[in-house]
Amino acid sequence: MPVSKKFLFRSKVRMRTFNQLYVYFIHLLQAFLDLMPPFIRNLGFRLMLGRTGKHVFFDYGIYIKFPWLVEMGDDVSVNRGAQFFPAFKGSHKIVIGNDVYIGPNVCFFASGHDLNDLSQLAGNDIVVGDHVWIGANAIILPGVKVGSSSVIGAGSVVTKDIQENSIMAGNPARLIRGRTENSGDTSGKNG
Repeated sequence: MPVSKKFLFRSKVRMRTFNQLYVYFIHLLQAFLDLMPPFIRNLGFRLMLGRTGKHVFFDYGIYIKFPWLVEMGDDVSVNRGAQFFPAFKGSHKIVIGNDVYIGPNVCFFASGHDLNDLSQLAGNDIVVGDHVWIGANAIILPGVKVGSSSVIGAGSVVTKDIQENSIMAGNPARLIRGRTENSGDTSGKNG
């Protein structure tokens, strides 16, 4: 019989105890997957996630707190050290589109604390469109929607939605310029 969320959240002690036990076991499972060859590690993550498309690559050292609240499309690459924190209390998901490249140590936080009452959890879904590249060490915060064909620069902190075909960078992330797909121009002069 599954544990009722209402039962857990009525007591801080119960909630913390559950969280500590859960984190221990999910970390143990993911540490075991890190010891496995790529085809077994990928299969393990595919079985845990809410939805996984075709040709998804999971590098070593990935952490996903509530895997059933994470969905990935086709042709996704998740590099070493990426972390996913969907919101258990609100069932807020992290949804990754097709053909998305997630750099090393990228963090997705769909959960956080209410600024007016820090004892309360708050959050919102994170949705990443298709054909997106997220550079190393970027942080994506709750409620952010990343438009298709966008690029997020390394080390960026994304606090607001990103329009399609945008190149964003900085803390907080700001528009650097629009992106011209398939232009063949790699000099940066086009667009």
